[in-house]
Amino acid sequence: MLEITNLRDGAILNRHHGMETDDYLEITVEGIADPQAEVTVNGQPVKRFDRNFSAKVRLTEKINRIQAAASDSFGERTLTLTVMWDRASFKRYNFFFDDCSFFLRSIALSRPKSIFDEMFLGRLRSIHEKYGSHFMLNLFFHDDHHDFSISDFPADYKKEFQANRDWLRLSFHAKSEFPDRPYQSADAATLAADYDQVYKEVCRFAGPECFIPPMVIHWAITNPENFHVLQERGTRCLSGGFLGSISHIGEKHSIAVTDIGYHYEQDVAHYLTRAAHLWYDRKFDIILLTNLICCNYDDIDVLKKRFASIAPDRDTVGLMSHEQYSYPDYFNYIPNHLDRVEEACRLATENGYRPVWFPEGILGNTSWDK
Repeated sequence: MLEITNLRDGAILNRHHGMETDDYLEITVEGIADPQAEVTVNGQPVKRFDRNFSAKVRLTEKINRIQAAASDSFGERTLTLTVMWDRASFKRYNFFFDDCSFFLRSIALSRPKSIFDEMFLGRLRSIHEKYGSHFMLNLFFHDDHHDFSISDFPADYKKEFQANRDWLRLSFHAKSEFPDRPYQSADAATLAADYDQVYKEVCRFAGPECFIPPMVIHWAITNPENFHVLQERGTRCLSGGFLGSISHIGEKHSIAVTDIGYHYEQDVAHYLTRAAHLWYDRKFDIILLTNLICCNYDDIDVLKKRFASIAPDRDTVGLMSHEQYSYPDYFNYIPNHLDRVEEACRLATENGYRPVWFPEGILGNTSWDK
């Protein structure tokens, strides 16, 4: 019998989980073992009380291994956990919009003097000016609702996109909205081709400086063997739902199932949705995370409740929505959709969260990259 009880493999730890200095994060490791066993953690003796043991461990690297070992007359056992140190962590948030194409079509058709004369981008700039918010716009190559492709977008606005890249970035989401779940069964070549097609167009009309690696693909599902396609192009984290009872507005079920989460099983899904909201997958060297809110699902009263329920030791908050709900010609148009977006950014700011890009560093914390 040997078990570590206060940590799990893949835990992402920061200043809230122990004593942090510039050189290390000292945490307490707790577990159980047979009372007669000699137990060590990372080679050092532990404190014992009956079956329980505890030990201080200093994490000194971004990725750390914690090894508990027990030896008795029946043999030797070891248990090794891998954990990540989010060094010099701070309160921060990321906001992305999925399914984006309507704003590009609107600009391409009306050819305004400025991209911010367009309703959606104009409102985002207003929110940025109030709260400093950053926005990732995850693009479809083709708009199935209007038969528009981003290859039809003019390059006339490149300088304006580049001038605002400190807070406005474009990313890949999928080739198009339909069919649903396009990468659930797709091979790596299909995902790579669709990604590169979007990237090529963003470079053409906005410049490579305005592109940011995606942290979610359409429906947040593909076989993990395809992760390398995204990682080779810069992805460090993936966002999803992982466990839920709905996948469409209006759907009602009483049992939550694993879905919209890259085929991960229930142990990971439960950890992400009920115990923590972050997890490091050592096998694929990638961070998984859930979002606090989705503005096209959550109205303003729900947003306030979600922020009020945040644990005091939560440093990262993911915010998201879907672009098309902002437009009156969309069949599921939500009149106050962008009001919800602004309220989410206001609440994040008033709760002490700073805007970052989660695809950079450890969810926007670049202390290990310096």
